[in-house]
Amino acid sequence: MLSFLVLLLSRSTYGIKFWGFVGLAFSIGMCAEWIGVHTGILFGDYNYGPVLGPKVFAVPIIIGINWAMLSIVSAAMLHKLKLNFYLEIFVAALFMVFLDFLMEPVAIKLHFWNWKNNQIPFYNYVCWLLVSLLIQFAYRKWRLNEANNVAIALFFYIIAFFSILNLYL
Repeated sequence: MLSFLVLLLSRSTYGIKFWGFVGLAFSIGMCAEWIGVHTGILFGDYNYGPVLGPKVFAVPIIIGINWAMLSIVSAAMLHKLKLNFYLEIFVAALFMVFLDFLMEPVAIKLHFWNWKNNQIPFYNYVCWLLVSLLIQFAYRKWRLNEANNVAIALFFYIIAFFSILNLYL
């Protein structure tokens, strides 16, 4: 949560579109996770442990915030490249999947969430890509990406944090 607040404070522009995006990314993330937890249709067969705090319909609130934060930091990585509209969406979504890939083993070991048979299905990453594409499309369509060194640093901080934990857990 602290990382997300720092990310928000680091932005140079806000406005109704930005706050609408944060709400949209949060909502899409929470809905996707609700579908996943309750049906297994998205991501696979998993459930959340008690570690991540208060839940709404079995999904921790911080998970929706995480979807918004990962969307913003992943897009920030591409701001200066001025890529084609669809290529930027796709690469930012791949960055989000990469971050999830780093988080998964740590999350299991720390009981953030649990997979059936402790196996992370490849399908999880496919669904992450699809949900990420949807969120990144909105972010790019609304032209919300901006130069933000804090967002870029946070992207690398997340990589370092989970990479180091993966080595020692």
